[in-house]
Amino acid sequence: MRDNRPATSALQLYRAFQHQHPRTPIPADYVTECGFRLGRWQDRQRIARMLGTLPPQRIEQLDAIGFLWSDDDVPLPAVSRTDAKRRRMLTAIAAYREEHGNALVPANYVTADGEQVGQWLYRAVKKWRADALPDKERRTLSVLGVSPGPRPRGPRTSAHLVGQTT
Repeated sequence: MRDNRPATSALQLYRAFQHQHPRTPIPADYVTECGFRLGRWQDRQRIARMLGTLPPQRIEQLDAIGFLWSDDDVPLPAVSRTDAKRRRMLTAIAAYREEHGNALVPANYVTADGEQVGQWLYRAVKKWRADALPDKERRTLSVLGVSPGPRPRGPRTSAHLVGQTT
């Protein structure tokens, strides 16, 4: 079994990239020479901070190496700890993205805990398209990779349900 962790830390790899390419955003699909998915790692750090799950000491470490919290110098929106449902939905979208590589959550997607994430996201995108979603919420969804644009054509079932028989 191959160990996918790089011999050097993610912080060192990030710092090396920034040294070679100052103030250059790391593409989401960027993979280092040693095979580490640095772009995905960067996205996970950003999303964790936005959702309030990144420990303060990790934020300090990242700030110390000049971590770019966004590609456009606009601060990441913080998700309020008091809005529990929104936090759960956004966390589920982040988990879906991590598992599937995109945020194209099917409208009928339901988490193992019974959260109707697909319907919640469908309604949010519908509001976005109608220009009725606040900018802060648009920004949060954008960071997760959600877009108000048309979705690719295809089956409307969750990837894990395709091919299952009942």
